[in-house]
Amino acid sequence: MKKILIFINIILLVGVLSGCTFIEIFTENTDTNVTTSTNETASITTKTLNKDVILSEVYARIYQDLYDDVLQEVKDNISEERFNEIYSNILSQLIQKIDDGDITVTAEMIVDMIKNVEESSANAVVGVTSLNEYGVRISIGSGVIYKHIDNKYFLVTNHHVVENGTFFEVRFADGSTKEAILQGSDSLVDLAVLYFFSDDDLEVAHFGDSDASEKGDIILAVGNPYGYDYYGSMTMGVVSGTNRYFDIDGDGINDMFVNYIQHDASINSGNSGGALFNIQGEVIGINVIKISATAIEGMGFAIPSNLVSAICSDIEEFGYSKQKPVLGINFVSIAGNEAYFTLNGITIPEGITNGFYINDVIEGSTLYNYVQPGDIIVEIAGIQLTSAEDFVLYFSQYIVGDIISIKLYRDGSFITIDNIELLASVGD
Repeated sequence: MKKILIFINIILLVGVLSGCTFIEIFTENTDTNVTTSTNETASITTKTLNKDVILSEVYARIYQDLYDDVLQEVKDNISEERFNEIYSNILSQLIQKIDDGDITVTAEMIVDMIKNVEESSANAVVGVTSLNEYGVRISIGSGVIYKHIDNKYFLVTNHHVVENGTFFEVRFADGSTKEAILQGSDSLVDLAVLYFFSDDDLEVAHFGDSDASEKGDIILAVGNPYGYDYYGSMTMGVVSGTNRYFDIDGDGINDMFVNYIQHDASINSGNSGGALFNIQGEVIGINVIKISATAIEGMGFAIPSNLVSAICSDIEEFGYSKQKPVLGINFVSIAGNEAYFTLNGITIPEGITNGFYINDVIEGSTLYNYVQPGDIIVEIAGIQLTSAEDFVLYFSQYIVGDIISIKLYRDGSFITIDNIELLASVGD
């Protein structure tokens, strides 16, 4: 059909260039208060049209007819990653122009941007239902569709949303569902990837650069708080902080696994696995934690998108994440724990004031074949172990597969062990 329209436009163009006269037919209505009826008389007038105007209109028609086809052809001939890269570059340039003052942002523009997120990217946030072996629903959460290959769609959610499930469903805004299959999960970072098949043209969200997020940035949280009665709820806030760490496993030490984005957008049970969008509609995080207490208000946390994207890629390829290594040691810091060692009859050699005293090593973990209970590790990957908190911060840069060395004290001597490969979670 588009080819026919283009052919007609070309004929019109030729006619204009030949100096033809065109007939314009219009309907006159002398009384604006009376609805025009089909019995009204049409008057005909002859009018010679300006050639430049016609040329402009023809070009506009041709552009309109071809635009979608050209865009689709470009998208079909480049990878999704390359298309997203181009999109991000254009977006970055626009943001830079705003920062430089070349473009003035008004309140109306911000409202329009929020509405645009709601009408487009937010539709990539769906419901995730976990069912037991009997088909009984055991948990409800949120998920974000982030990729598709033909009719196969991938979505990311939290591990804790699916960890006890046997069967899984994706729920859409109209109440319809699709069976989903668990591709893999990472309990350490609390992420899981599922996939499902659909012939519908579903919205797919794009990951933004979470490292570019700054305190004060406007963010939008989308998910299903307290279940599907509040499907697709959107709340707004700002980034309250970045690189936040938590003691997830309750051992008294902030874990190195995730450098969370802190924000104050309202999230509740059911928001788990939902998206944290920036004002441009990019996913900069996956909501996972809310600190809930009488004296605490507005403290939500999201796994940053750069880590999410890397883990999703790993799970797609390997079925598990290769991002965050696990040393597999149960330890007590030397500094500040003299009472613990005295109580347990443990003698720390004179001169050793810092390091990790090893109580236990998990079988199959990174350090299982290198460290034994009673050792005191004083250095890991070139990091002197002055405190567990400092170690967590510095060690977070390493990923699975990196090679490190350790220095430890054992039986009166210091030993250095090189070429230790960092492994993923035990059991992965």
